[in-house]
Amino acid sequence: MRDAALEGAPTPLSKPWDNRDQQDSGATSWLLASGEMGEHIRVHDWEATPLGSLQSWPQSLRTLVDLMLSSRHPACVAWGASLTLLYNDSFASILGLKHPAALGMPYRDVWPEMWARHGSFIDSVMKIEGRQAPGATAVPEGPAGWTMGAFTFSMTPVRDETGKVAGFYCSGTEKTGRESEERLRQVQEAARIGSFEFDRITGHAVASPEYMELYGLAEDRSKAFSYNAWILLVHPEDRTRIEAETRAAVADPARHQLDYEFRIFRADTGEMRWITARTKLIRDAEGRFVRSLGAQWDITAEKDTESALRESEERYRSFITRSSEGIWLLEFNPPLDTRLPVEEQVELAYRHGRFVDCNDAMARMYGLARAEDLIGRTLDFALPSSDPEARAYLTVIINAGYSVTGAESAEQDAAGNRKHFDNSMTGIVEDGQLKRLWGIQRDITDRKKADEQRTLLINELNHRVKNTLATVQSIASQTLRNAETASEAKEALEMRLIALARAHDVLTKENWEGAELKDIVAQALAPYAILEEERLAMAGPEVRLSPRIALALSMALQELTTNAVKYGALSNATGRVDIAWSVEPAEPWSRLHLRWQESGGPHVQAPTRFGFGSRLIERSLARELNGDVRIEFRPEGILCTVDAPLS
Repeated sequence: MRDAALEGAPTPLSKPWDNRDQQDSGATSWLLASGEMGEHIRVHDWEATPLGSLQSWPQSLRTLVDLMLSSRHPACVAWGASLTLLYNDSFASILGLKHPAALGMPYRDVWPEMWARHGSFIDSVMKIEGRQAPGATAVPEGPAGWTMGAFTFSMTPVRDETGKVAGFYCSGTEKTGRESEERLRQVQEAARIGSFEFDRITGHAVASPEYMELYGLAEDRSKAFSYNAWILLVHPEDRTRIEAETRAAVADPARHQLDYEFRIFRADTGEMRWITARTKLIRDAEGRFVRSLGAQWDITAEKDTESALRESEERYRSFITRSSEGIWLLEFNPPLDTRLPVEEQVELAYRHGRFVDCNDAMARMYGLARAEDLIGRTLDFALPSSDPEARAYLTVIINAGYSVTGAESAEQDAAGNRKHFDNSMTGIVEDGQLKRLWGIQRDITDRKKADEQRTLLINELNHRVKNTLATVQSIASQTLRNAETASEAKEALEMRLIALARAHDVLTKENWEGAELKDIVAQALAPYAILEEERLAMAGPEVRLSPRIALALSMALQELTTNAVKYGALSNATGRVDIAWSVEPAEPWSRLHLRWQESGGPHVQAPTRFGFGSRLIERSLARELNGDVRIEFRPEGILCTVDAPLS
C-alpha cells in the first residue's frame, strides 16, 4: 500500500548521508530517530512548508517530534497556524493511501472529515494568548474518544516557547482489552467456536465454555482438562494420525501453526461429531514448544453435506456410466450470446463449442472406445460445418431456445459413417449468455434403416403387385388364346401360375431383396426331382439376382421345363437337361451367361408357329433382363442361351 502511494512522488527518498550537503550538522543532531518516518522527515523539503527548514524549528517542536517518533503507539503532531502535519511509523499505516503525501500538509486537508467535527474547537484553542498575557486561561484538553481503526485517539494542545498554543499532539491507544475480549466472547458464542490454551509443562489446558460444549463436557472442568483426557475423546481411527501430526509439529522449530480435521465421540451422548482445529504453537527463544493457543469448531453439518454431495455425484456418475443412452455436456468458452442473429450463433457454436464431459455409451455411438476419446473435440466432429443438414439442425435448436425434446439429427461417426440420433437437450443460459448445453441422445440408426427398408418394401410391394397382376393377366390372355381346348388352357394356366407363385416364394424368403440363381433353377426343376440325378444337372457359381431378374428368369425356366416334359428331353426315358451359367466381369456391370441344353430326347423340329412360351422367353425375358435371349430348335434338342447384365 505504501509502495503504491510512493509512486509518482515528486521527490524520491534518499539516504540521510546523501543530504549532508543540504543540511548542516546542527539541523540533524536532534533528529536521530530511526525508522521510515525519521528518514522521511530528515529528507523532506520543509522550506516549502510554513514550518521552514529543520534548523529553524523551535525547541518545543523538536522535542515534540522526538517524542512522537520514539512512541510505539500511533501519534502525530499538527503545528503552526496551518497545523502542518507530522507523524510516526505507526500512524502511517492508519493514513493508508494518504501516506507519504500527507507529510507536511495542513491537517484540515489531510483529515477533512475530522476537521468538520473538531475544527471549531481547534480554532478556538489556537486563539488563546501566551502565558504572559493578562488574564491568561488554562488550555482545555482536546476532544477524546474519537476512533480510527482499532485505536482511540486523544488530542492535546501544546504551547511553544512564548506560551502560545502552537499546535496539537495526537496519540492513539488500542481499544480496551476488556472490550476486545467481550467482543471475542460474543463472536465465539454466536459461532460456537471453542478456544483453549495448553501448557506443555503442566500438561493441562484451559478451555472456553464453547469448547467444553463441543465435547459434551461439564463447564466446571474447563480449567483442569488435560491432553490425555482430550485425546481419549478422539475417534480411534483418527487418534494415531492426530498424535503423529501433533508430535511432528511440536518437534519442528519452524512450525508455528497446526491445522487438522478429526472425529470425536461426545462425552455425554457418545454421538460422533466432526471437528476442525487450528492451533498456534508458542515457542521460547530456543524454538522449544512451551504452550499452544487454539480454536476448534464443529463441522459435522459441512461433512454431512460433503458426504451427501459425494453420494449424489457417485449416483450421477454411476447412472451416466451404466446408461445405454449417450449423455454429454457441451461447453462454450467464451459463452455464446443468444441475442445474436441465428447464423452468427451457428458460427460461434462451431468455433467455441467443445465436449467437456460424456459417458462411454456416447463415445461408442461415434465409433470411439472411451469417453476420453470424445472429450475435448469440437462440435464440428459430429456435425460438420460443411454439411447443410447439420447447420439446419443447429438452427432448429437455436430457434427452440436451446431446449428441445425428441429432435432427430443426422450426424457422422469417427469413420465418417452416417448416424441418426434422437436428441433431448437443455441449455444453461445466464444473462443471455449460453455457457453449457446438456444432452441425452439415443442411437436410432437401425430404426431409421428399418423405416427406410419398410418404405422401400411397401413401394416395391405396390410395384410388384401391379406387375404380378399384369403378368397374370398376360399369362391368362396368352394361354387362353393359344389353347385348343378348355382342358389344355386350364392345365397350362395352372402350371404357369404355380411357377409364378414359386418364384414369389423364393423372393419372399429373401424379403424381396433378391435371390440366388441356383435357388431359382432348383425351384423350376423341383417338380421333376424324382427323375434320375444324371438327367437333370445344373452347375455355376453363386450369383445374386435382383427381384426383377429373378422373377423373369423363373417364369422362363418354368416354360422351358414344361416344354421339355411334354415334348423334349424329359418326355422319354433317356433324355437329359443341362443348365450351366457363368459370370463375365465387365464394365459397368458384370454379365450373366446362362445355357439351357437338352439332349437325348425326341428328334426336334422347328415349330411352324410360336406359342406363348416361346414369346415369353425370347421377348419378355429379353426385355426384363435388358439382354439377349435366344432359342434354337436343334435336332438333338432345344438350346436356350441368355446373355444379360447383372444390374
